[in-house]
Amino acid sequence: MISPFKLNATLGRSYNADPDDTLRAKKVLKSLGLFETPSYGITEFPDAALFKGIEGFQERHGLRRDGIMKPEGETATKLGQVLEAKEDLKSRPLPNALGLTAEVGSGRANLPHDKFSASQALAWAGFPHERTTSVEGGIPEKSLTKAVKQFQKSANLKVDGWLRPYGETENALNEKLQSKIQSLKAHSGTQGEYGEQEGRPATTGDQQAFLQTLPSIAYAVAEFFGISLMTAWTWWQSMSLEQKDKIKKQISGFGANDGDGDRDEQCDYLHYEVDIPKCNAVGRKYGKEAAQRCYHTANNRYAACRKGVPLNQLPPLDVWNH
Repeated sequence: MISPFKLNATLGRSYNADPDDTLRAKKVLKSLGLFETPSYGITEFPDAALFKGIEGFQERHGLRRDGIMKPEGETATKLGQVLEAKEDLKSRPLPNALGLTAEVGSGRANLPHDKFSASQALAWAGFPHERTTSVEGGIPEKSLTKAVKQFQKSANLKVDGWLRPYGETENALNEKLQSKIQSLKAHSGTQGEYGEQEGRPATTGDQQAFLQTLPSIAYAVAEFFGISLMTAWTWWQSMSLEQKDKIKKQISGFGANDGDGDRDEQCDYLHYEVDIPKCNAVGRKYGKEAAQRCYHTANNRYAACRKGVPLNQLPPLDVWNH
């Protein structure tokens, strides 16, 4: 964990600024999308762009908007908290590609979002079949089942043509896609100490196809909310343009205030559309006691979310303690 943001002196239009503070503040604000680099570049001298960035940060987090940042003041303290949350995201494991809520395959539940998720994951893994690019598009069951069987055969699994939540086929598919998810994370921009772009890594043709199919925002949403890539993408497609803009701001702001109504909608979605279906799947596979543990943590997450705990700091969902 990095140290909280520290200042040697007050930053403000009417204050004598410390050059190191000025440069550090500009780089941090730039990493959060709040500092627009002037034509003369990032310097150690205070300028209008710096104070505009401070005011933008204050507004984003519901602080007094005065363009002043004092040592150990509320703005500097909040900035330190944001940086800690950002560092916490870096240490998190990669999200899974799949997070099924019910069985998929011949004669199974085949919920639309699960079929879509499995279809895309199989295609990314190198098992193309007849599919669509949206949840509503509809996917032929016969084509999907064939692709599942081909993957199972290649992975030396039981060839039965269907997947279940937390089953060996879903686990194997998630494992196979980890390298591609890593490339997606890198492609969305490797970050320096203060988030400056260091270029994008080279990708293979197979990886490039994957990156073109899945937008980088899906990875950002999955990482921030602690959900699978396909759940994130499905959720993203269901959002209005206004909701998408607010989610982008929230991710870049690490806990920015977007209004109680929007917050409640996000908490409800994560609880009823993500966590509870996962717990249902845990119960179907591992039994009542495992489901109860999962539901208990789901309720804790929901309560914490409604109390205002940052979404990227919610307690984990127990889907593994079986």
